[in-house]
Amino acid sequence: MSGRWPALLPAGGEQWPENDEHPLVLVVSVVCDGRVSPVFVAHPEHAGGRDPFRGYVVEASDPLLGRPDVSGLVRAMHGGTGPGRGITATVLRLKGGELQGVRIARVREGALVLRAGQLATGTDLDRARAVLAGGGVPDLAPRRRCAAGARLLYPARDITPASVEFDVPALPAGVWGTEILARPGEPARPPAGSGAGDPLALGLAVGEDAAACRRALDPLPGALRVRARRS
Repeated sequence: MSGRWPALLPAGGEQWPENDEHPLVLVVSVVCDGRVSPVFVAHPEHAGGRDPFRGYVVEASDPLLGRPDVSGLVRAMHGGTGPGRGITATVLRLKGGELQGVRIARVREGALVLRAGQLATGTDLDRARAVLAGGGVPDLAPRRRCAAGARLLYPARDITPASVEFDVPALPAGVWGTEILARPGEPARPPAGSGAGDPLALGLAVGEDAAACRRALDPLPGALRVRARRS
């Protein structure tokens, strides 16, 4: 895998500065000895306008995945890198109905985009990575076809939390899982501009489509209980 590609990091370390008026999508692919196999399409989520990145939504049946121009552009952007093995995310910009290639990123183990993609498709990309590392050819067939969302929850202001937890009975319907990312006693800050903030928690949702996932995740902050440490 080319070392010049930037990396998509695990939850809590991911940055997404390219938020502009043109929608961006990620085509996550498995590269096996130079063969590029797109697995799913992820849509980065923002709070609105030019607000910071907050997660992804993935639909297993995303129509972009079946478009020859999309797969052709993804493979063309990988061309010239030589044979390799690994998982990549090809960033595309949708502008005026046309696709523009932006960049290719390596996808690290535990990356937030993989959490959403695996829930939506059932394709085990952790196992695929292990098979690639062992010299084999991974099975990328989808096990299910639904939608999934991953949402990072940030503090509204700079805070040093004493405790962070979810009120489980208050969790919205459709929430598949949650994870606390903040550590008590460590400062947390909201994102500023294109800079990454310090997420307090992560929510995962599964639904029949992207809209169902957003309906589950939008009210999720109301179930998060944060107690600030006294100075």
